[in-house]
Amino acid sequence: MPYNIKPEMILFDVGGTLFDDTKCIVRDGLSQLRLKAENPDVTDDDMLVGLWDEYMNEIGEDLKSVSGIKLDVPLSSVIKYVTMNAGLHFDISVAEQEEVFDFYNSERKVIDGVSSLLCKLDNLGIRTAVISNNAMSGESLSLAINKWIPDNKFEFMLTSADLLFTKPHKSLFLAAAGYAHVNPENCWYCGDGRVPDVDGARNAGMTPVLLDEKSDISLEWRTDGCRGEYLTVNRWCELEKYLISI
Repeated sequence: MPYNIKPEMILFDVGGTLFDDTKCIVRDGLSQLRLKAENPDVTDDDMLVGLWDEYMNEIGEDLKSVSGIKLDVPLSSVIKYVTMNAGLHFDISVAEQEEVFDFYNSERKVIDGVSSLLCKLDNLGIRTAVISNNAMSGESLSLAINKWIPDNKFEFMLTSADLLFTKPHKSLFLAAAGYAHVNPENCWYCGDGRVPDVDGARNAGMTPVLLDEKSDISLEWRTDGCRGEYLTVNRWCELEKYLISI
């Protein structure tokens, strides 16, 4: 889709796009998760961290499909391994457990302009949803996003943990388009990474928009070799202004 036609739907990445997070501290997340259990004293934080490391070391960092697509290990699997081996019992769902771990393992802030942009998209009749390379399930990610951006109108949230496949492979993008009953050519995809987001959107036939907060140029058209031309903004307010103008 050319950039001079309003899209039917805009899909968003999460980390670096909707939120900025500090480094994940696994111990902090597991500690708070333990305190949410019905029997928190059955174990301690050291044991939980040891079980986490044991699981992750066994899985390794280079999990791939037969065709070479990088795969994500669902956070729910790791949490179940850790908490069940430690003997913890919960009266909250696994999705809620994921959200607790996510909330406490780092500090988070919503990127400037996100709420205003989402409000404007809703006013313009442009549908929105989320696609993310994320170990959280779409269900648990929705709990997190709804807590931090309560006025969002995202129709759904789809993560690599849901499908295992990661961006830039087109699987997530095409699954989202199919679920939304929208042609990929009528979708824009907003993210902060050239490979997972710009290339991923292109792979699926979507129109990419890159957020580059380090750029001194508010809005520009970039051409990076085989990527072709794509729109780059350094603040979400610039995309909001651009959409109003077309």
